Amino acid sequence: MDPPAPAVVLRCRALVAGDEDSEDLFIAALARHEQVDSPYEHARTHLAYGMWLRRRRRPVEARAQLRRAVMGFDQCGAAVWTEQADAELRAAAETPTAPPPSGPGTPDALTLLTPQQLRIARSVAQGATNREVARQLSISVRTVEYHLRNVFTQLGVRSRVALVRHLEPDRPPSAGGVHAP
Repeated sequence: MDPPAPAVVLRCRALVAGDEDSEDLFIAALARHEQVDSPYEHARTHLAYGMWLRRRRRPVEARAQLRRAVMGFDQCGAAVWTEQADAELRAAAETPTAPPPSGPGTPDALTLLTPQQLRIARSVAQGATNREVARQLSISVRTVEYHLRNVFTQLGVRSRVALVRHLEPDRPPSAGGVHAP
């Protein structure tokens, strides 16, 4: 039998279980991982548990799990998974330990956006209205407006035209589909 298999089975059960059982199954899976050498699967369990916690609005606990996932994937050299865990960590409102090297208003500032903010910014830059973005992402218009204000602040832009220029600096913005946030 594969040594990490029992922990992986517990993780899978946690993912499909109801809320009342999931947390205990995640904790049991993490305890099993401690008994075997399987850093990749261990990091995947931390990621799954962190995502589960974040979606239940428990960001402090989620960040602890997601940090361990980032470190685990990084140690394994699993760059794609490291990026996924890092994106989840940003979505859980993890504050970067160092300021971005180029500051707000630069392409590097995009790395500070949460995955949701980036999806909204890209949709808006493609000319979608707030209502269209809300419908596309199954969120409210007010949520789109909230995220868009934060995107504008984070990137140091003041209009949708400036947002387009920031996201695609080599392409001139089109005149159509540009609306105020």
